[in-house]
Amino acid sequence: MFEDIEKKWQSIWENKPREYDLNRELLVIDTPPPFTSGTLHMGHILSYSYIDFIARYKTLRGYQIFYPQGWDAQGFPTEMKIESKYGKNLSREEFRAKCVEWSHEMISKMRDQMRRMGYMIDWNNQYITMLPEYHEKVQKSVIDMWKLGDIYRDNHPVLWCPHCKSAIAKAELEDREIDSILYDIRFDNIVISTTRPELLHACVAVAVHPDDQRYKDMIGKNVRIPLYNREVPVIADHDVIKDFGTGAVMICTYGDYQDLVWQKRHNLPVIEGIDKEGKLKNSKYDGMSIDEARSRIVADLRSQGYIVSEKSYRKIIRIHDRCKNPVELLYSYEWFASLKKHKDKLIDIAKQIRWTPSFGIYHYIDWLNNLDWDWIISRDRVFGTPIPFYVCEKCNHIEPADKLPFYPEKADEKICGKCGTTMRPETKVLDVWIDSSITPLIISRYYEDREFFNRTFPNYIRIQGVEIVRTWALYTIYRVWRITGSVPWKEILLNGNVLAPDGRKMSKSLGNVISPDELLKEYPVDALRQWAAMSGALAKDRPFSYEDIKYAKAFLIKYWNASKYIISKLQPISNTPKLRKVDRWILHRLSEVIDRVTDAMESYEFRDAITTLQQFYWNEFCDFYLEYTKWRFQKNIDTEGAVYTLKKVQEEFSKMFSVFAPHLAYEVYWMIFGREIDSWPQFSFNDEIAKNDVERFNLEVSKVRTYKISNRMSLKAELDRWELSEQFDDELKEELKNTLNIKELV
Repeated sequence: MFEDIEKKWQSIWENKPREYDLNRELLVIDTPPPFTSGTLHMGHILSYSYIDFIARYKTLRGYQIFYPQGWDAQGFPTEMKIESKYGKNLSREEFRAKCVEWSHEMISKMRDQMRRMGYMIDWNNQYITMLPEYHEKVQKSVIDMWKLGDIYRDNHPVLWCPHCKSAIAKAELEDREIDSILYDIRFDNIVISTTRPELLHACVAVAVHPDDQRYKDMIGKNVRIPLYNREVPVIADHDVIKDFGTGAVMICTYGDYQDLVWQKRHNLPVIEGIDKEGKLKNSKYDGMSIDEARSRIVADLRSQGYIVSEKSYRKIIRIHDRCKNPVELLYSYEWFASLKKHKDKLIDIAKQIRWTPSFGIYHYIDWLNNLDWDWIISRDRVFGTPIPFYVCEKCNHIEPADKLPFYPEKADEKICGKCGTTMRPETKVLDVWIDSSITPLIISRYYEDREFFNRTFPNYIRIQGVEIVRTWALYTIYRVWRITGSVPWKEILLNGNVLAPDGRKMSKSLGNVISPDELLKEYPVDALRQWAAMSGALAKDRPFSYEDIKYAKAFLIKYWNASKYIISKLQPISNTPKLRKVDRWILHRLSEVIDRVTDAMESYEFRDAITTLQQFYWNEFCDFYLEYTKWRFQKNIDTEGAVYTLKKVQEEFSKMFSVFAPHLAYEVYWMIFGREIDSWPQFSFNDEIAKNDVERFNLEVSKVRTYKISNRMSLKAELDRWELSEQFDDELKEELKNTLNIKELV
């Protein structure tokens, strides 16, 4: 339904030239570049529809809108797709080529989906993070921050994914609850509790609570680690939970983050117990995987009588959000960006931005206040932006690349300026958030067109998911501030996630994924767009509602049928047609609706805007006003006022409705007025008397309709007599008698 209309207007919009007058204000929208590892899902539809609502509304208000689109084409998701399809035996160059090929294919599909949704994106202004010209700008930005002292390399405990063989950031973690076993293991005269016996060899101390009377006499003494016959001290620490197991725990480097805290707090030695492939090292079980080693170690502990008890235990582990595999804390030389030292300033900068909803900033502040260490920006992967530095392996001196874009396999030789040794080009790549955290600079052309940059920066607004405030929003504010000294945008709007109808996260394994492409086989594009507006409060997750999209489709049909009726009644009229009270009522209500929808759009309350429009048009304009006009055309009474009012309501309503349902609204407007929609309603009309009288009158009409339906009468059937529940003037009595075919009113 409406496919031909959709294709017609999509073609018109796509082929319309975009020109920008830099002497006028230009509102720049920093749109989220989607990962190009698949096609658009319902979360994308929600987010990009929000963007389009704003762009269309602001355009109709007379603003110039710069609405580019980017593509986040690098990183784990794409690499995982290529690994699953081609395996891990491709050369670095072959692997990257396959990633690029896949990404271009996905970009093409996603671009087609966006076009079909009627998004008014400027397709002449796109960026793709995997292209050399983008690499060059990212690398320049990193070198700029290095010159400011914000980029450094260090051997530090990092979150490490053995499956992906890369360091990751805290923001890339997910929690997963699993079934485990809590082992009570004897260390000489003390029994410790642990779920990770495979780390016995990395134990550097046993910890107890200082107020735990059971172990008061053990504090300060040494105990031997079973299987290894190595002594470690028993220390006291208030972070120990007395009622966890036996109340005594081993400190390993590192079983979890708490181990790291204890090791630093008590200046304990470090034993690297797991290598970067997730296998044991510096133990009697070297080369075994963690699971294999645990089984062997538990068997050996049992056989030698060290295990006192074993019990089932549910625990939370940290997994990588990309591959869903467990993450370890390991020492590694990695690259970092200095976030922590700027914490207070970054909070001040964020407060200069308008956050919608306003509580969104607290996600940002809470995350900053709980940072454990700086942002780890290096990744041991292939499909990413290369880190543009050389490292001297003799003296650890660092120098930036002279030629950009920098690729280590093509890098020129560089001699260390400090010790004269040949330096090694860094082979790690940057975290993909490094790529996307300069999108405001990219779209405002910071590195190539300073005049355009000065006119378009800071950007007007960023629209993004609330779940990535701790990454995309934080990293963008940080990086753009350090490079320019400014906020990246004036406003930020946060949306939530789309859940399955049952309230669970959409997942292929659960079979509850809803595809926009599948929905579009049954529902018009403008129904999906209305669904996005109807979907609820900002920054909160919401289940997908089939009821909403069904209603949206039904509303489009109602709008289309009403439009055909209006078109059939059009005729030349005078400049000052006579308006009956029902005309003045609906015009007054139209004026009120314009004010309310305008206020809602200014505050990004899309649900309030669309439901206000739907309720007015269906429940007032169609259910009542249209019915009041039919007898006037039949009897040729006051038809000019009806024609004027029908056209005026349809004109102003279609302008507002075009924000949410542009295909049908533009088609209807063109059919009536012979031109495209180009402005927001400025119409104003006030008649409180007509409003009050007709609202009372509508209740009377409803009573007559209810009476006829309850008596199984057609609404067109003649009614001999009707007793009014209250008094109305002669004009409204005439409306009632003719609209509902009543002979006599008493």
